[in-house]
Amino acid sequence: MMDKFYCPKCKKIFEAEGEKKEWQDPIYGYCFKRTAKCPVCKTESDEYRSEGPSLKKSGEINYPFPKCACGSGEG
Repeated sequence: MMDKFYCPKCKKIFEAEGEKKEWQDPIYGYCFKRTAKCPVCKTESDEYRSEGPSLKKSGEINYPFPKCACGSGEG
């Protein structure tokens, strides 16, 4: 089964079979992810995830209260 992976060094998306890495996290418990070596630079790469709503950068939010924690309105 071929999956898509993203190389952080080359900044390229590639397809590979990949392997499953498993570990036990003290907070989240059992965890896993799929990784593959980049065919160009051999860097270990994670699965490719397209940019979704949670990954998009949002603009500054203008809240109706002051930015300064002291409440003076300056900040």
